[in-house]
Amino acid sequence: MLTTLKWGGSFGEFGGPRILRHVANDNEAAHDHDFMELAVILSGRGIHKSHLGETRLSTGMALLIQPNYWHEYSRCCNLELVNFCFPVALVRSEWRNLLDERVRSLLRSGKGLQFAQWPAKSIHSLQVIEQTRRSSCGALGLILWALDQFAMSIPESPYAVHPAVERALCALENQSQLPWSATGLAKEVGLDRAYLSRLFKAQVGIGLIGYLNQLRLEHAASLLRHSDLNCSEVGLAVGYSDPSLFSRRFRTKFGLSPAAFRIRAKRS
Repeated sequence: MLTTLKWGGSFGEFGGPRILRHVANDNEAAHDHDFMELAVILSGRGIHKSHLGETRLSTGMALLIQPNYWHEYSRCCNLELVNFCFPVALVRSEWRNLLDERVRSLLRSGKGLQFAQWPAKSIHSLQVIEQTRRSSCGALGLILWALDQFAMSIPESPYAVHPAVERALCALENQSQLPWSATGLAKEVGLDRAYLSRLFKAQVGIGLIGYLNQLRLEHAASLLRHSDLNCSEVGLAVGYSDPSLFSRRFRTKFGLSPAAFRIRAKRS
């Protein structure tokens, strides 16, 4: 059975990011969560399972898991992890000016799960810093450092985001429920539509409308968990006037219909 971990139930509704360190042996049950998680393997071995299949875990591997994507650990043998957990709302608001372009692009990715291999020196630094962080630095400083390390470790070479792309991202993130089109966004940021579309996809890794749909569906998942709106009302609230289209897109992203997703979330 899949367990859903909720930010409020796990950490309380308020406060900043959380950092957990633990050792896993044998299996850890399949679960998802309504917050983001960066997991870094300090030592040991195991198997990670997700919609992408199975991946062997070893020292230095790191996983960035977006909200609402299930995963589990199996056949763990002294698998020591540090888990950095934080709400998406922090990324979209309070952290906006603290993150550089590489990390912002990483967190905005349409990929539900990303892997990276950290160099040995980064793992050593994490072990030292995490052990002493209560007296030397706060959780926020450490998690920003960890996200930066992850961004530098992924195969893609990050680069600065064009100001017009940044304005388009902010418009979509702040008002995702509006009936945006590529033409409307181009007018909003003052660029030719075709040029903005090419630039956006090249720098963000997903098209304008694809990114808009991602934001809407993430918001819909949150409303299904935490509101009393029915499924059609949730779809309308996030920008889908057609309930069938909303249901199809939600199922494609999360593997469940909106109704099934809500039932599972309420049971957990």
